[in-house]
Amino acid sequence: MRDYRKNVLVFGATGEIGSRVLRGCVDAGCRVTGVSRGENSRHRVALDGAEMVNGDKGDRDFVAKLATDHRFDVIIDTVPNKGHMQLAYECFRGRIGKYFICSSTGAYPPLRYLPADEEHPWREKTGLNFTGTVEKDIFALDLWREHRFPVTVFRPTNIIGAGRVPIETWGSRNIAYFKRLKAGEPVEIPGDGNTLLQSGLNDDLADAFVRGVGCGPETNGEVFVISSRRAITLRRYFETACAVLDSRSTAEYLPPDEIVQRRPEQVKEGNLRFLNEHMCFDIGKAERMLGYAPRATSEDGLVIALEWCLAEGLLDSGLGNQRLHAGVALVETMK
Repeated sequence: MRDYRKNVLVFGATGEIGSRVLRGCVDAGCRVTGVSRGENSRHRVALDGAEMVNGDKGDRDFVAKLATDHRFDVIIDTVPNKGHMQLAYECFRGRIGKYFICSSTGAYPPLRYLPADEEHPWREKTGLNFTGTVEKDIFALDLWREHRFPVTVFRPTNIIGAGRVPIETWGSRNIAYFKRLKAGEPVEIPGDGNTLLQSGLNDDLADAFVRGVGCGPETNGEVFVISSRRAITLRRYFETACAVLDSRSTAEYLPPDEIVQRRPEQVKEGNLRFLNEHMCFDIGKAERMLGYAPRATSEDGLVIALEWCLAEGLLDSGLGNQRLHAGVALVETMK
């Protein structure tokens, strides 16, 4: 039986993921305080029902005052760095029952077995994994191992959905790629098109956090992979995008280095190398321990994301780059 009668603090509450987490916690019956540095133009959902506070989670005086003036059971930070985690530990140790952070399955590649799970090796630098993510997660889990600070790490796969340009087969989040598809122009796919990509809907990721709030201390010190249930091939991903955009684009299957040489201004070698690695994960642990139940498949998430791009006018000729929301990065920055 899950208990949502909890006081929850959400850092980054006006962000794409943070706002969804806040919304879910409010709807579940939690008393929620959301922290943001101010208004922004990022895509978010409604924040009504929560107490909103302006402040910087990296400001020691601000965080210390939060700890003094409020009693929180759970703290959630969807975009933490080591400094934020250290400050949270110093101000809230002994005061909270859970501290949730959002990380990435980018810690794992190259995958040694499929589907990979939380037991897959990840602590070493491989040249393909996100080294910053590895270092951050080691720091977070050491806070649990050495000090019993109640850290839980959520590792989403490729996040997709309304609010961000979806990743494309050039390895980034380049709106120009989807404009090409809409116009019926050819694009490139690395390898033979059979590389696996697994996406998770942003709404489903937020739901995993909310379900964790309702759990007991059994989640402390744990890592959870969060995604849809199955991966799809890059070929299937391309075909799904074409169907949404009513596109007659053709795909050319090339080695990654040839794509980089052809499109040096649009393709980053590291991103394309990463995309050309299988991303296929087992979410069974999250299903068992959290009761996680993703509603969207990888295809569903792409459909939702592209329909959002269309509705926002991001694929209109000459408008996309100007109308991109500030929180929609063209290139992942988690490496």
